[in-house]
Amino acid sequence: MNFNYELEPTGDYAFIDMKSFYASCELVARNRHPLKDLLVVMSHADNTSGLVLASSPMAKKMLGISNVTRIWDLPTVEENPMVKDLIVAPPRMRYYIAENLKIQKVIRKYAADEDIMWYSIDEGVVDLTHSLNYFVPHKELSRKKKLNLVSQMIQKDILNTTGIYSTIGMSNSNPLLAKLALDNEAKHDPNMRASWNYSDVATKVWGMPEISDFWGIGHRMKENLQEMGIHSIYQLAHAAPYRLKERFGVIGLQLYHHANGIDRTKIQERYVPKSENLGNSQILPRDYRGEEMPLVIREMAEQVAIRLRRKQAKTATVSLSIGYSKNELEKGFSRQLKITPTDNTDQLTGHLLHLFDKFYDGSLVRNISVSYSRLIYHAGSQLNLFEEPEEQIKNEKLDQIMDKIRGKYGFVSIVRASSTLEHARSLDRANLVGGHAGGAGGLDGL
Repeated sequence: MNFNYELEPTGDYAFIDMKSFYASCELVARNRHPLKDLLVVMSHADNTSGLVLASSPMAKKMLGISNVTRIWDLPTVEENPMVKDLIVAPPRMRYYIAENLKIQKVIRKYAADEDIMWYSIDEGVVDLTHSLNYFVPHKELSRKKKLNLVSQMIQKDILNTTGIYSTIGMSNSNPLLAKLALDNEAKHDPNMRASWNYSDVATKVWGMPEISDFWGIGHRMKENLQEMGIHSIYQLAHAAPYRLKERFGVIGLQLYHHANGIDRTKIQERYVPKSENLGNSQILPRDYRGEEMPLVIREMAEQVAIRLRRKQAKTATVSLSIGYSKNELEKGFSRQLKITPTDNTDQLTGHLLHLFDKFYDGSLVRNISVSYSRLIYHAGSQLNLFEEPEEQIKNEKLDQIMDKIRGKYGFVSIVRASSTLEHARSLDRANLVGGHAGGAGGLDGL
């Protein structure tokens, strides 16, 4: 044994995950059963570029659908007759956010805000250490049983409020073991709950059959560990810590501790990043030719610049990532450029177009990402010595006026004429939320 678990901090944690959240929301909205009916949430379902964003458990089981399935990969009726019962729904992010807010309201009944941390729209961890005895005051019950009872209450409360099923990983030790219980056992348990503690490390954590099933170990890290002769969580837990630190830095030590079930995180202590960046990305509805890309780049440069000015910041580094079509030999490129700090749309567009012109090789483009980093927060303006001061001030005021108009009347209240062209994207994306369709409708015609 590498650690004395009696000296490690303990708490009562529930790691909660909504079962196939987006798909469940859509099925509940249609008065269908989220665990028994077949549904996929698909972007661009009306054309050949549709991508499955979420699928119900039964769709995954009966049709072999995953969250990276393309519309052309769906089975035909001849291949699988059950596909005729498949519901294809467009994404509705505003609806999903509204349902998430209902779930958050439920969770707040069981813990204080500082004891709740959401990892994503459908998953979060709750520290129930201070509230277990309030909900289950029976002194004769162990904290493990109390945690299980309160977790069951939360599941029922979420189901009664939203119609959505949830899975809960529990631990009377730390958040990491609750997360591992969620991912590796709870999702396969009939009650959709499971508990892992320090006493389970040797049997459950070290006994995980696949090293990449461990939280924080992806395909690339798996390969790196195998190069060191580490092929299992047991071997990782018993590796020399200094070797892991030498190879991976602080991450190596973190993996070593996690493999031994050690996590001293306090979710009440929120991490505040030292630096910040703003960005936007999109998958284009079709393959774009090179001559069509400058307009898309300009639109994205402007959209992120609006957010930049809203934060009263300027960027000192612009980044452009271009992903090519799946039929191309090259995957694409990602480049960045250090610039004189600015928040001016035209200047930012010029820098991004410079990167595109310099590194683009003529391939068909399918996705694009624009980001601004090394943000500098300011109260004034810094003039460029190579341009007329009056022109710079005029452009800055023009950006500010356009921002005010859009802030009051919406982004599409004032757009460039070029955004009305066929291959433009800003008007189509104006109603997106988090990169997906906000969904004013979605239930029409059902």
